[in-house]
Amino acid sequence: MTIVQLDGVSRRFGTGRNQRVALQPCSFRASGGEIVGLVGPNGAGKTTLLRLIAGELTLTAGELLIDGNHAGSRQARRIVGYAPDPPIAPNELTGVEWLKYLASHRAAHPGERVALLQWAVELADLEAFVGRRIAEYSRGMMQRLGLAAAAVCGNSVLALDEVLSGVDPLVSRRLRGQICQLAALDRVIIIASHDLAALEKIATRVLVLWDGQLSADVAVSQLVNERVAELSLSGSGLAGIDHLLERFSGAVRTGDGVAVPLTDGLTVEKVLTTCRSLRIAVAASRTRYRALEDILMAAADNGERRSSCGLESSP
Repeated sequence: MTIVQLDGVSRRFGTGRNQRVALQPCSFRASGGEIVGLVGPNGAGKTTLLRLIAGELTLTAGELLIDGNHAGSRQARRIVGYAPDPPIAPNELTGVEWLKYLASHRAAHPGERVALLQWAVELADLEAFVGRRIAEYSRGMMQRLGLAAAAVCGNSVLALDEVLSGVDPLVSRRLRGQICQLAALDRVIIIASHDLAALEKIATRVLVLWDGQLSADVAVSQLVNERVAELSLSGSGLAGIDHLLERFSGAVRTGDGVAVPLTDGLTVEKVLTTCRSLRIAVAASRTRYRALEDILMAAADNGERRSSCGLESSP
């Protein structure tokens, strides 16, 4: 069942000449149990989108519904949990005091509040430090507290901003497991992250934002069925990169070469034959599964082409 529904949602900041488009008309649906990753460079609109879902910002245009309620309404706010980046919590309180405060707004009965608090502490693996003052927390502790706080507040939707960033591999693994647990409870998880490898492990689908535009919506399960030919070019072959980008749909630059999606019957042998016919020297080649990085780089390439053609959106 659809829980998050966006139709033509956009957001602008400022007025007149100072007006800036943070998010261009964006539409998608998300159902319970989905983990939706948001990727894109800084300033692409990821945090703006999360804040709109959480009701922290108002829409400029479009419609955004949370389980049938308009985002930002009292009903929607009661079922959305938001973990901002950086995490926000009162330094003078302990972790358990902060979670108790949040639980008091979610559950009316004292027994329900205690149960909700215990569940959140266990979920985020906070037992070892939840009694310490938040001012003493490390980055990893704050990320886990932020996830617990979002889980306490959001019984339908969690909007998570970079909860996987800046933590060591063990904490990242714990957080990924905890996010999957929440999705298994039929929540919608929408998580922005620069850690593409981590998202590949947990996301069911990924939305790519570029210059405020939703440029791709990809099911992660498709990646394991798609392969890429990665070529390293040498000498004069480097001058032929543009020819390969024009010849193969979806091809992107990779520093000293190109990555070519092997779709529609295309094989690495056919790619190499084309290189020989164009007199492009190939130093090395390998075939690998497609990754989120390929999709992000394709969005970057498309964004650069739009800018060079003067197609970027104006306020």
